[in-house]
Amino acid sequence: MDVTQRVMDRLHEEALIENEERDWQRTGRIPCSDCGTRVRTVTLETLPPHNCVQRQRARREREAATRTA
Repeated sequence: MDVTQRVMDRLHEEALIENEERDWQRTGRIPCSDCGTRVRTVTLETLPPHNCVQRQRARREREAATRTA
């Protein structure tokens, strides 16, 4: 990967983070990076309980079922 591509990738990543933070300031919700659920929170430090582990397990089970079908 050349320098230009690395710089562009980094700028894109920073823009995505800024967009998520702006959305959180506007709505009070941020997506969980593990399960994708948009969770209401008052800080960006921690997320409240939202059944993340159960959602991830269910997603894996659905994916496995579609692969075997």
